Amino acid sequence: MLENNKEVTGVLHQKASKEHYKLRRYEPKAELSSLIEQFWFVDWQISEQKSHTQRNLPDPNFHLVIEAQQVQVIGPVSKVFSYSMSKQGRVLGVKFKVASLLHLLEKPPSHYVDKALPASDFFGAEVDHLLLPLYTCQSDEVIFDSLSSFLKIYNAPMSLYQCQALELCCLIKNDPSIYTVEALAAKSNLSKRSIQRAFNKCVGLTPKWLIRKYRLHQVLRQLEHGNLDMLDIVNLLKYTDQAHLIRDFKEVIGVTPGQYLK
Repeated sequence: MLENNKEVTGVLHQKASKEHYKLRRYEPKAELSSLIEQFWFVDWQISEQKSHTQRNLPDPNFHLVIEAQQVQVIGPVSKVFSYSMSKQGRVLGVKFKVASLLHLLEKPPSHYVDKALPASDFFGAEVDHLLLPLYTCQSDEVIFDSLSSFLKIYNAPMSLYQCQALELCCLIKNDPSIYTVEALAAKSNLSKRSIQRAFNKCVGLTPKWLIRKYRLHQVLRQLEHGNLDMLDIVNLLKYTDQAHLIRDFKEVIGVTPGQYLK
C-alpha cells in the first residue's frame, strides 16, 4: 500500500484547513491503475463548540464515497463544493480515473455532473452491505485491501475515446503552459473537434472548463504561498489582464482573490 505524497491541489485555504482533519491518500495496486486514481481517507475530531466547512475546487472525476450511513457515487463536480465537519467523523473515498467508469453508466457522463447517487445504481444492490462496515474499520490497510478486492471486478479495458480523454485531461493537468483549447490541440496533435468529441463522450465537461480549473489551481498556489502580487500572477499565467483573472476566479470560487485572502 503506497502512500501518495504528491502535493494536495484543489483544496481552498489549504494551510488553514488541514489542522482540522487528517487526510491520507494511497495509490492503487498496479492491476487497478487504469480504473482508480487514488484512495483517500479523511478523519476529523472537532470540539463540540466548533465546526469546519471544507471547500474544494471542482473535479472532473467520479468518486465512490462511504459515510456513516450511506455509500454514494459522486459525479463530476462543476463548481466549488463544500463539506461540513463537526464533532467526530470520517469519509472514505475512491477517486476513479477520468473516463474509467463509462461501462457502468446508463447515460452520458454529462447527466451525472453535480449529482450524488446511491452506489447501488452502479455497483449492485449488495454494495451497502459489503462496504458500509468499512466505515468503522480502524485499519487503512484493511480498508484499502477490501475496496481493491471489491472494485477489481469492475475493471475494464478502455476504448480509444476513453484513452484519448484520459490523456487529454492528464496533459491539461500536468502542462501549465496550456491556456486554450487551441494550445491543447497543438500539444496533443488532435483537432479541436476530436478533443470536443472525446470530452463529450467520456468526461461530461468541456476542455475549456478543465483548462480554467487547472489554471485556477496555479492561481491558488501562488496566493497560498504569497510570493507574487496580482499583476505578477496575471503575467505568469498569461491572463489577458487582471480583470480577466478576477472574473474567472470569482465565477468558479465565488469571491475575488482579495476576498479569498481575507
